[in-house]
Amino acid sequence: MWRESVTKKVDRRVMIVRVMALVLVMLVLMLAAYLYGLSRSPAGISEEDRESVTLFVEALRAVQGNYVDQEAVDPEEQTYGAIEGMIDSLGDEGHTRFLTPEEAEKSREAVSSTYVGIGVRLEEKDDEIVVKTAMDGSPAEKTGIQSGDVLVAVDGESVTGEDFEEIGQKIRGTEGTYVDLTVLRDEEEREFIVERAELEVPVSSWSMIPGTDVAHLRLSSFSENSAEKLEGTIAEARSAGVERFVLDLRDNPGGLVEQAEEVSGLFLPTESGVYIRKDADGSEEETSVPEDNDPLDALLVVLVNEGSSSSAEIVAGALRDNDRAEVVGETTFGTGTVLSEYPLSDGSAILLGVAEWLTPNGDSIRGSGIEPDVEVELEEGQEPNTPNETEGLTREEIFEKDAQLERAFEILRQE
Repeated sequence: MWRESVTKKVDRRVMIVRVMALVLVMLVLMLAAYLYGLSRSPAGISEEDRESVTLFVEALRAVQGNYVDQEAVDPEEQTYGAIEGMIDSLGDEGHTRFLTPEEAEKSREAVSSTYVGIGVRLEEKDDEIVVKTAMDGSPAEKTGIQSGDVLVAVDGESVTGEDFEEIGQKIRGTEGTYVDLTVLRDEEEREFIVERAELEVPVSSWSMIPGTDVAHLRLSSFSENSAEKLEGTIAEARSAGVERFVLDLRDNPGGLVEQAEEVSGLFLPTESGVYIRKDADGSEEETSVPEDNDPLDALLVVLVNEGSSSSAEIVAGALRDNDRAEVVGETTFGTGTVLSEYPLSDGSAILLGVAEWLTPNGDSIRGSGIEPDVEVELEEGQEPNTPNETEGLTREEIFEKDAQLERAFEILRQE
């Protein structure tokens, strides 16, 4: 029996070694074919790059053949890790990045004007997951979920200690399916079964500051048709008697650069500079507002914070450098590179910074951000409020929650 057991163990080890050897041979053959293909292409591959790839294969061979815990050897994880390491070495933190197939799909959804979900905005507060808002007309609102509800469980599983992003993923899903949410309201647990649906992202909203002709105008992203939606929101506000605007770009992560160009055109006259693109070879190209543009003729202040990035920084810089609006708030994130997506064969992708944005005056955004003309920090306990969140409040109640919005209003009132 003992000899039989030892024999079986040896056979298993031999089998594992043979399988690993076969995998390694396949990888080497694939790599050789890849290198051959590159060498036959017009661009080819440099000797230095060949050495780098060879070095990676050597490291791969060492790990796959000798690591003590063979169950931990995952070719996909190793490949992704190697790509991420290469991307991280570029130093374009927060912008140039590697995306898994799942992350690549979400990235594309982020610039879409629709998404599938139930229409709630969650926030972390005092170690709890709280419903900040339920979109008007959304499945969540129709079912009875309210602002202030504390999320306890999703599909019967507690969310205590769970990652915030993972909770959001559990709530989202396929259109027409249902999610079971347990919330705590007034110290009583309540259960809501909500159907997921395709929802239009509310990228633009506004509210009148009570007793004034000033509108709090919010743009949450630069996704598809953002400029068109913002233009419609402005027209709606104007018809209600608004004469002055606070354009709120706080926590706006950016998005499509063509939308940044169109949004800038809503406020700037023809031939005004929007941004300068500086390529890797040092060449520069300026983008300006097109001819026959009919911009908004109204006083304007722009709100930004460290969550304002990418296209939001382009717009803020354009309005500042053209003396169209004062910028109020905090220095922006500093995402000053032009991203291009390079899809990979398994559905993953590289978002690569291929050029740099400069403001119309030639100021670099990358790493330094847009510095506000008037720096204002939120007070303790305050946070950026959206027009929907301040609906029904008095002017004093609104400003008590948001010192940056109050300062922007004061600047408009003085002009």
